[in-house]
Amino acid sequence: MGYMGFMDCFRCGKRIDHPDASNADYIIALDTMVREPREILIALKHNQATLEKQAKMLGISDDEYDRIEVPSVREAMKAISDLVKVVAEVQEKDIQKTGIVCPDCWKPTDKLIWGVHKGK
Repeated sequence: MGYMGFMDCFRCGKRIDHPDASNADYIIALDTMVREPREILIALKHNQATLEKQAKMLGISDDEYDRIEVPSVREAMKAISDLVKVVAEVQEKDIQKTGIVCPDCWKPTDKLIWGVHKGK
């Protein structure tokens, strides 16, 4: 296991030559989270106010419906009885990433995939 080349420690920037289990830790941690734009699906469903507007044949905008994030259109259709429609939106989402750190920057709270501290 390891990376063929040079990498900088994710936390301190120290150069690590050919990171492997003898000189680095490959981790998942809170500080390896990033925010990235992702397309998500939002199910729009009726609420009391939109049902009243619908009964009066008044126009209803998308922002008036109740909103639920869903994994797929199919799941929304199965789970939501008063589904109006599903729309796609781009939102900032927390995305878990990994990082290579030097042994000095390893923290006990890091989830260790492999490295110097594995088994310690």
